[in-house]
Amino acid sequence: MSEEKIIRCVAFCPHCGNRAPQKLVYKKHFYSYGFDMQGNKTDNDLPAAYFIAECETCHEILVYLAEAHIPDEKNFIDSSLIWPDPGFLGQGVPELIKAIYREATVIKNLAPNAFAVQIRRALEALCDDRGAKKGSLFERLNGLVENNEIPPVLSEMSDVIRLIGNIGAHASQQNVKPGHVKIIDEFFRAIIEYVYVAPQKIMKLKNQLKVLKENEN
Repeated sequence: MSEEKIIRCVAFCPHCGNRAPQKLVYKKHFYSYGFDMQGNKTDNDLPAAYFIAECETCHEILVYLAEAHIPDEKNFIDSSLIWPDPGFLGQGVPELIKAIYREATVIKNLAPNAFAVQIRRALEALCDDRGAKKGSLFERLNGLVENNEIPPVLSEMSDVIRLIGNIGAHASQQNVKPGHVKIIDEFFRAIIEYVYVAPQKIMKLKNQLKVLKENEN
């Protein structure tokens, strides 16, 4: 893309946590497709496009995807940010947990300690929502295991739970390193997936199969 045609939009960058200019460096138009209720590929191809941008603060790459409605390239940020992970949680997750996690993603790479505290808050909110008994975070998550709310394999990640708990209680005595952030984030999202997202997906699939069977009769 030549210097005369450089296109910039200002948007939030999950890499550096800044709202900064993003420079469009590549675009690719293509056609996607969907499936009907019988599981067959639809005949109508749908216009789609990828937009690849560079954050002009941290110089990291961001990838946007537009489907059906393709915005003018001057407004490429109107597409969906698909990489890096924008920090959205799936359907079925309580709004309070979503809000806490959104705040956490803003500071994820800027302040690991603060990120861990926010994740602790989100886990405590999850425990409250699922009616976990009072106690330490470790005890509350184990209580959810006893009630079959989360699988034992997740509660076995005790080092992650203790790390999150220690930061919440003794922030001045222990620091979360940048390398811990990804592990903490993946642990949290695994619990969210199991407790909230997967049941929603299963229910959606069951409903689709029910409609499919009704159409066959």
